Parts: sequence; structure tokens; C-alpha cells
Amino acid sequence: MSVNAIQFLLIVLLSGFRALDQYSTQLFPFQHALMCWLVGIILGDPATGLIVGGTIQLMSMGALGLGGSSAPDYGMAGMVATVLACITGTGDVSVGLAVGVAVAMLYVQLDVLFKVYNSWVFSVVRKHAVAREYNKMLRSFFLSHLYLFLQGALPMALVLAFGQPVIDAILGFMPAWFTTGLNVAAGMLPITGFAMLLTFMPVNKFYAFLILGYVLSAYLKLPVLAIALLGAVVAVEYFQLKSNTTTAVAANGAAQNGDELEDE
Repeated sequence: MSVNAIQFLLIVLLSGFRALDQYSTQLFPFQHALMCWLVGIILGDPATGLIVGGTIQLMSMGALGLGGSSAPDYGMAGMVATVLACITGTGDVSVGLAVGVAVAMLYVQLDVLFKVYNSWVFSVVRKHAVAREYNKMLRSFFLSHLYLFLQGALPMALVLAFGQPVIDAILGFMPAWFTTGLNVAAGMLPITGFAMLLTFMPVNKFYAFLILGYVLSAYLKLPVLAIALLGAVVAVEYFQLKSNTTTAVAANGAAQNGDELEDE
């Protein structure tokens, strides 16, 4: 499969807008599955986009750049993986995911450069603010937006421009055992994402529900939607029980205070 000029332009614009959106407009922040699906639609293979996007979405859960730190850009990884999976046309997304994750790790360096660059933009904005040049100050804000757009658009343009020969060469060079290893790694990556997410959740407090979910999935073979609906029922009932308990405790406390005032 080859990418025509219209597809090239649309994917590059979408990639640039995605990088810009998560720091500015936030219309689709961190919606990696949606962006991969849109790339799949542009390339005429939305099913592959959903598969890659869903995998990337699971991988990225719990992976955030906190406190100004830089984290791998899994959105870019998903879009690159979708492009490579659609271009090769093999239906095997493991190679695309492996290359996409490598791009996401390299993208960390671009994010570090952006933060350094943004400190210079801040000095420019502050200089115009001190001089009361508010129109220039407003225009200076878009220097950051321009960098963000290019940060997303340029890597994707390079992948699209040189992707087919490079991917053919890589696939021809890869031995069978290495491709099998990529398949295994691709299957483990979502689990890693869930494990990272669990470190931020109060698992010690609600470990019984975690065990229940494992039993429903591993032994009773219930689908994810059924387990999610059961989880929603448990969450609603737990919330109502806690609310009723809090209300009862507050009412008892108010009654006791009233009795003490009457005794006085």
C-alpha cells in the first residue's frame, strides 16, 4: 500500500494538531484510540486503527509526565504504528507497535527541547508585558504553538516520506525469532500499562474487588463489558451505602449535641 498526497497531508496535519491540542485547545487530549482510528480512516483501514489505538490506550494508562517531567508520547507512537501497520498490509501490528514505541521514547527528547524553548518564549512574553506591548505579547504565545505543531508534524512527515522502503528493509532484515519476540512484547505492553495504573490506585483498600474481577474474567470467562457493568453496579451501591452511613452518623451527632444542650 502507498500513501497518496491527500493522505500524506491529512495525516501530517492530524499529527501536528494532536501534538498542539494536548497543550492548548485540549479537544482530544490523550484520546490515542480516537487519533489512531482517524489515521486508519484516512488510510482506508479503520479496523487496524482501532486495534492499534486500543493497544496504545492501554499502554499509556498511568504513564504521565508529572511535575514538569517528560513522558513518552504514546499518541505519536500509536499514529506511527497505525501508519506502519496499514502500509505493510500484513495485519500484524507488533512491528508497528515496536517502532512506534521507539519513536515515543525519542519523542521525550523533543519534549525536553520544547520545555527549554518555552522558557525562552516566556522571557519574550514577559518583555512585551513589561513594555505594555500587549498585542505583541499575545502574538508571542503562538511561538509555542508553532513548535508543538512542528513537533508532531515533522516526525510523521518523515515516517510517511521514507516509511515504505525503510519498513521493507527492516522486515527483510528481521529474523523470525525477533519478529516472534515483538509479538510477545506487544502482548505484554498493555499489561505493563495496567500494572503502572494499579500503582496509583488504592488497591490495598479495595483488593477484594480486584480479586473478584480476576475471578470473573479468568475463571467465569465473562466479557469486559459484563465485568464493567457489574463494577458500575458495585460502585453505585458502595457509594450509596457510604453516603447513607455518613448521613446517619451526622444525624446521630446532631441529635447528641441537641440532647447535651437541653441538659445544660
